[in-house]
Amino acid sequence: MKLVIITTHPIQYMAPWFRALAREQSLELEVIFFRELNSVQQGVGFGQAFQWDVPLRQGYSSRVLGVPARLKAVPKLLMCLRRAVREIGPDTVLITGWNEPGLLAAYPLMRLLGVLVILRGESNTLRPRTSSVKLFHRILLSFVSAVVVIGKVNYQFYRDNGVAEDKLFPGAYFVESERMIEMAGAHAADRELMRSEYGFAGDDFVFVFVGKHVAFKRPMLLVEASAMLRQKGWPVRLLFAGSGELTDTLKQRASGLNVPAHFTGFLNQTEMWKAYVPADAFVLPSTNGETWGLVTNEAMLFGLPVIVSDQVGCGPDLVLEDETGYIFTGEAEGLAEAMERLLKNRNRAAAMGKAGRSLVLEKYSMPVATAGLKSALRHVCDGYK
Repeated sequence: MKLVIITTHPIQYMAPWFRALAREQSLELEVIFFRELNSVQQGVGFGQAFQWDVPLRQGYSSRVLGVPARLKAVPKLLMCLRRAVREIGPDTVLITGWNEPGLLAAYPLMRLLGVLVILRGESNTLRPRTSSVKLFHRILLSFVSAVVVIGKVNYQFYRDNGVAEDKLFPGAYFVESERMIEMAGAHAADRELMRSEYGFAGDDFVFVFVGKHVAFKRPMLLVEASAMLRQKGWPVRLLFAGSGELTDTLKQRASGLNVPAHFTGFLNQTEMWKAYVPADAFVLPSTNGETWGLVTNEAMLFGLPVIVSDQVGCGPDLVLEDETGYIFTGEAEGLAEAMERLLKNRNRAAAMGKAGRSLVLEKYSMPVATAGLKSALRHVCDGYK
């Protein structure tokens, strides 16, 4: 079975899956990337140039078309993509969503080439759409023969847009679980030293934010909610991992509100333990621009209870109320309420983190995603087993 995956550029959390799929005896895999990102392009949103320190194109066959992400480059992209697909001759292709014009154009191109399409995207029902956008989605989805679903609100998006039940196959959105758990274990003994270096005392309860310091992720809510809790006497301290355009503003606001906060700066993939190991809980306050929030998976694999906004895509899947964490509604007041619930049950935080890790390993892991893809392949390709 020849499978081609069409996507924009190498991404750190997809590369392990591509390597795993390349080891499947029933698959002959090739990934087509529209482009590779240089260090400046990779650093957009982080406020600094960098390259990921884990391999992104090793262990599987791939090719790069070298076409930029510009609307006027779409004709060239389609010519290059058409040539590549014809050279490979796949039985089917998997396309990773439609977050840029080139991906949008790939769907009708595959129809013209007579190649069946499997979709694995992130869209969900949490973002309101106009009737014209909904119509566009229905038209686009008519080019798709099967869908690998990443979660509950992602599933509902497809059903709301007319995709038949028998075309939907349960997959999962995941991070590299084994590497995260290995990292957590290797650095568990560093927890107290790191907390001391970051300025945290033994009784402090540390909430961590991980990711780009940008507006749609609403990191400022965590500062404001923490200030409310500290006024009540709770020993709350904050840990901000990552960087971005709001970093300096966050530092100033935390200082102005007398909220003790440590900022790690940008952390590369092999350094992520420095964010999670010293923390007691994880918070993701994002708007519905956060279609899933894979850092939540990471935090749970490190054994942390989680608090996420009701606008974050992973919430209905990963957050089991009072078991793995809490979902909050609204602004800083709603977040403070959820954080206080956890503080009042801080003796259960470790058990909640353990339950979260078990949930992610069981239902939101690479093997689950692979099983979903194989089910979709069996649906679209006669004879695939």
